[in-house]
Amino acid sequence: MQRYVFESPDRFVVGTVGQPGDRNFFLQAADRGQVVTVGLEKTEVSALADGLNTLLGQVGQTQGIALPAAADVEIDLAPLDAPFQEDFHLGQLTVSWDGHRVFVEAAGLSPGEIRLPDSEDELDSLRVGLSIRQARAFIERARTVVAAGRPPCVLCGRPDDPGGHFCPRLN
Repeated sequence: MQRYVFESPDRFVVGTVGQPGDRNFFLQAADRGQVVTVGLEKTEVSALADGLNTLLGQVGQTQGIALPAAADVEIDLAPLDAPFQEDFHLGQLTVSWDGHRVFVEAAGLSPGEIRLPDSEDELDSLRVGLSIRQARAFIERARTVVAAGRPPCVLCGRPDDPGGHFCPRLN
């Protein structure tokens, strides 16, 4: 299996392909011409942004490091690098701090893989090292991408399609 490592990538972003309600979500890391694309779900994007935000809060509090505000970082608003293909689909996701950098590690099964692996060594994986500013920029872009989906129903909060949806509050 492939292990991709980006100690300090030129780019680490989340993006989508498709229309709201039918979007595919991707993480993409790029450095020196190498691009790795990982497919994932919208809820996983939200969980990653929340996990990074929590980690940064803990780092700021315990290490006494001043954290940049969202308005103080430059957010990468460019589309995903294309053409691309999904290198693997997310199965596991972790965030960590080594005292200097934030690390995001993603692992999953390769496309077409049917069985579960016998060990983690059989998983494709991506490890990305980020500065605190890069992590904050990633969080803000991820929140923007997630929020760009279908608007929530004012009654039940579920995503509302242009043609409407089944609202349990109206039943």
